[in-house]
Amino acid sequence: MSSFSRFQERNKSYQKAQAEVNTHFLIKGYPSIKITSDQNEKQAVVVNKQEKDMAYVYTNVNDGLEIGSIWTAKTLHLLIAEEIVIIKDVNWRKYIALLCNVELENTWGYFVGLKKRYSEVSEERLATIESRQKPLLVLPANILEFEDTVVIHGRPWLVQEYDSISEPGLVYYSLAPTTAPSTAPNTRGVMRDSYIIKKQSQTTDLILEPVEDPETNNKLIAYNQDITVETEQGYFKYSDKGIQIKKHTSTEVVFCLPFGVKEVTIEVKGKGEVKQEHFVVVE
Repeated sequence: MSSFSRFQERNKSYQKAQAEVNTHFLIKGYPSIKITSDQNEKQAVVVNKQEKDMAYVYTNVNDGLEIGSIWTAKTLHLLIAEEIVIIKDVNWRKYIALLCNVELENTWGYFVGLKKRYSEVSEERLATIESRQKPLLVLPANILEFEDTVVIHGRPWLVQEYDSISEPGLVYYSLAPTTAPSTAPNTRGVMRDSYIIKKQSQTTDLILEPVEDPETNNKLIAYNQDITVETEQGYFKYSDKGIQIKKHTSTEVVFCLPFGVKEVTIEVKGKGEVKQEHFVVVE
């Protein structure tokens, strides 16, 4: 074996040894700890930056963490928000985790209050973008809907919008102040200060045909509903020019009331006489 070959073999052995050494901190380092999630357990290093509501989590290269997963390290609940790509070839992975501070429907999440500055979030490269006026709630699951009310530590907030596309595995909710019942729901005898109030769905029966109101004799209809009336010699007059006429012949007229036109009075002919009908939209 030549000197150059021995140099190559020695260099390979050195690189392999270095790759093993650079992962020793995951097991032997001071911040090394076992983190748990449901029935899973992994050895990791957690570097807590509690003043920034975040932590760095390091794991073995074969023990990857999913974005949006929740892991517990002692009393901390960590929401994995981003994996930092390491350019150098190493045997470990590095993640940014948000320190969860609210529990809703047995799911931990991260609530960013109004006191947080926009620059603090952007400088730390967190996977959140906080509005300057509105607080933000980050959850690993889509358990809230538009106009739901979420009470966080006794204060109610209204869900104004949410984003479940930007970062797969995470859902970002934009909140606005609102009101809610003062009495919190009781679960198994325990009063909670953080809970969800689902939006009350309001459904209206669809009107398929004009319905006559016996008190006013008005015809009750829905927006954009086709209304067919008979007439003679094509006679047809109406009180609001905003209506939409879909068909107009010598014997028949088909029209509808688009959004914005609440009611209309029409005139048609029947047996030589002019008749009036008043149509009102029911919302």
